[in-house]
Amino acid sequence: MRAIPKWVEKIHDSSEKSDVASIHSICYHPEGLQLVVGAGDKVLVYDPIDGNLINSLKGHKDTVYCVAYAKDGKKFASGSADKTVIIWTQKLEGLLKYSHNDSIQCLAFNPISHQLASCAVSDFSFWSSEQKAVQKYKSVARINACAWTNDGQYIALGLANGTISIRNKAGDEKIKIDRPGGTNSPVFGLAWNPPATSGSSDILCVIDWAQTLSFYSLGGQMIGKERNFGFDPLCLTFFPNGEFLIVAGCNKALQLFTRDGIRLGLLGEQHDSWIWSAAVHPAGNCVVR
Repeated sequence: MRAIPKWVEKIHDSSEKSDVASIHSICYHPEGLQLVVGAGDKVLVYDPIDGNLINSLKGHKDTVYCVAYAKDGKKFASGSADKTVIIWTQKLEGLLKYSHNDSIQCLAFNPISHQLASCAVSDFSFWSSEQKAVQKYKSVARINACAWTNDGQYIALGLANGTISIRNKAGDEKIKIDRPGGTNSPVFGLAWNPPATSGSSDILCVIDWAQTLSFYSLGGQMIGKERNFGFDPLCLTFFPNGEFLIVAGCNKALQLFTRDGIRLGLLGEQHDSWIWSAAVHPAGNCVVR
C-alpha cells in the first residue's frame, strides 16, 4: 500500500554523533498535539505536523524503552533501562520519578482513571496522583507489553514466558492464557480493540514470537483462528476506528491487517532496521515508525 512520507528525522546518539540512536517507543498526545519519542537516553517531543523538535527532555541515565500519554492529555510517562519511571506534564515539566528493581519494559495509562501501569523485568506497579505510594506486584517473567481494557477495569500483561496475564485494578490475576510454545513464544505486543468496533465486548489482539497473530475474549477464549505472518514481531497498534491494525518488528516494515487479522500488505517502504514501535495519529491519517 502506497504511503507518502510527511517528514523524516534521523536522531543521533548524544554520545556518538555519528551513530543513529535506537528508537524503542513512540506515542501521540491524545489530540495529536505532540509526538513523544524515546530515543537513546532522551525523551524527545516533536511537533507532529512539521517534525520540528519542541524539546529534548533529560532525566534518564540509560536507554528509554517506553513512553505513554494519558488519555486526558495532561501528562505522559517515560520508562528506562535505568530502572526509573518519570511522569511529565503536558507543558514538558518533570512531575515525579519512581523506581523499580529492574529496567522498565512498558507503560500504559488507564483510559478512565488515568492510573499508570509500569512494568519491569520482575514486577509491575500502579501509580496514581491520588495515592501517596506506588503499589508494586511481582511477576513470574519479564513483562514485554501491557494494555488496559477500554473501561479501565482490567489490564493485560504479555510475558516473556509465553503467558498473558489479565489482572484487575488491584493487581489480582483473573485470567491466565498460555500461548503454545511457552518460553519459545514470548508475547511482544497486546492491544484491545477500540470501543467503536467492539460494542460491549473487549477483544484482545496478541502477537508473539511464534510469529502469530491471535485474538482472545476478556474471559480468555480464543476468537477466530491464529494468523501466521512469518517474522518476529515487536509492536502492535490499532487505528483509532478499529478497522485496521499494524504489526511490525524484525521484518523492518509495517504490515497492515484488518481488525480480523487478514493481511492487506506493506504500509510504506521497508526500513533499514528493526521497528520497535509505531504510532497512529488520533485522526487516523498518519503513521509514525
